[in-house]
Amino acid sequence: MLSELQFTEARNQFSALYDSVFNSFNPIIVKRKQTEQVALLRVDLLKMVLVYYKLNPEIIKEDDGSTTLALDSLELYANNSTLDLAASDLIEDLKVYAQDYMDRSQLFLQAPNRKSHFPYVLKVLLCDNDEELLALLGL
Repeated sequence: MLSELQFTEARNQFSALYDSVFNSFNPIIVKRKQTEQVALLRVDLLKMVLVYYKLNPEIIKEDDGSTTLALDSLELYANNSTLDLAASDLIEDLKVYAQDYMDRSQLFLQAPNRKSHFPYVLKVLLCDNDEELLALLGL
């Protein structure tokens, strides 16, 4: 089982708690009341946990010569005259969708067709720039 701390203990010992999570690679559960729990985890370990959530858009060459990128896992699609332009559009759409998802996470996490998007949204939000998003898309 993961180590657990009550919220008050965690607050009072935050520096030591942070050091334990970061330096010892130990995730910790912080509990408040009887039912509220959050997990503290290093970002690099979170990225490792999410490694199997792939964002591999299908590349579709359209009859008009344009390119569509179909990211069915998130129900996002981008079409433009070239692959590079479609990829740029998809990256912008990913950033907007990920931010919207987090801004309205209580809604999206209750929606049957959007709940499963959460790990993908985390992967997008963990990217620092468009180049990382492009690599995430495998383009």
